[in-house]
Amino acid sequence: MRGFVLGIIVTLIVVFCGAYYYLTSGYFDIRAVGNTPGSFERQAANKSMDEWVDGHAPKQPNPFQPTMDNIMDGSMTYDKHCAFCHGSLKQPISPMRTNFYPSVPQLMNRTPDDPDSHLFYVIKYGIRYTAMPGWDKVLPDDDIWKTVIFIKNSSQMKDESQQQNPQNPDNSKQPEPQEKK
Repeated sequence: MRGFVLGIIVTLIVVFCGAYYYLTSGYFDIRAVGNTPGSFERQAANKSMDEWVDGHAPKQPNPFQPTMDNIMDGSMTYDKHCAFCHGSLKQPISPMRTNFYPSVPQLMNRTPDDPDSHLFYVIKYGIRYTAMPGWDKVLPDDDIWKTVIFIKNSSQMKDESQQQNPQNPDNSKQPEPQEKK
């Protein structure tokens, strides 16, 4: 029995030392661009994040109603601080999307179905080992809550803007240049 326990301890030490050597000797690929997380890494990270946020996010509804004023206030904050990485109404897929590891969620392309309090928590405190910063002490809580309202209502705003400004399906019709006189 003593030999068995000693064998387990030696095996764990060898595995730990091998992993440490792999991670610290330049073999671990640290690139953000051109490197995508595998399905196991993605699932484990998402599960870990979801469980952490479930346990730590405030258990309260959004204190702001989705009025046009609150949505517009949230839109201004989002456009100023978030759109470059997460996409905007005009450009739903950010060119920076794949320049981060893991890639940045495109919030104007796919509206998150998380509760408002979860989005508030992630925006306020950020996500470790990603490029998502925490906005605590940078943005007031009211601005964060209004940004959450904007994100949650962005798909409706996209639909409305497309109805108000339908794209011309025939792009070949260009205005004719006027002659100089």
